[in-house]
Amino acid sequence: MKMDRDKFPKLIAVDLDGTLLTSDGKLAFQGAQLLKSATQNGMHVVLASARFPASVRSFCHLLEVNGPMICMNGAEVYASPEGPVLKSLTFPKKIGLEIASLADINGWEISTTVGSINYYRQRPGQALGSLSEGRIVVANCTDAITANPSRILTHDPEAIEAIRALIESKYPDSCCIDLHYNEDGSIFSLGIFPKGANKGTALDLILHHLRINQSDVMAIGDNVNDIPMFERAQTSVAMSNATAQVKQMATIVAPSNDDEGVAWALREFGIPS
Repeated sequence: MKMDRDKFPKLIAVDLDGTLLTSDGKLAFQGAQLLKSATQNGMHVVLASARFPASVRSFCHLLEVNGPMICMNGAEVYASPEGPVLKSLTFPKKIGLEIASLADINGWEISTTVGSINYYRQRPGQALGSLSEGRIVVANCTDAITANPSRILTHDPEAIEAIRALIESKYPDSCCIDLHYNEDGSIFSLGIFPKGANKGTALDLILHHLRINQSDVMAIGDNVNDIPMFERAQTSVAMSNATAQVKQMATIVAPSNDDEGVAWALREFGIPS
């Protein structure tokens, strides 16, 4: 069944982790099916994530989405999963080396994105080299800093505290900090991104590229890095597993990511399966 395209959002921007992905990292089945239906009915579906490009691209392929995608919190924006790149931001190599050196000295696990590759430090028994598409295992964190990075990510509590303090004290003009929170408000991860990278400015670029107004946008997310995206949308949807701050900024609160919250939100606005 075809929709009356004038009645529904022309663009749906949807976050991945904690939103369209369940707690075990899989696509919520009903939400995925409805997003496929939306694209078949002429709507633009934009995946907006802090993940690196190869990871976001893989989900675009699963959803059969061929439109723009927002990667690494807006540090890179693509016109389609295969390109071209509409925007690419990095931060200085020397900052990446300083963070990576701290990680090597203290035994912290970090992942680093340089260009199209995400690097991981070798774990015991793990082979060096290619892990999968866009993923490479290196002997030391510093080995990953081959050029200016676009993202450094860690879940290690000690690393989160130390790297956050380093960036806030020495490099606030070059980098921005993205904290990802658990539902109880505790910190889940820390991301370091280039200054100016966020999902809101990335969405602005896509709207200009597609000639779509903010009044024709729905945004769906669960964490504070989704708030800039909410601010560009006529309708913003927070998952029930979102933090209180995110829920307060949303137009409506949906069920959790494990309870098909994306599907619920899309049905609320009449998108058929």
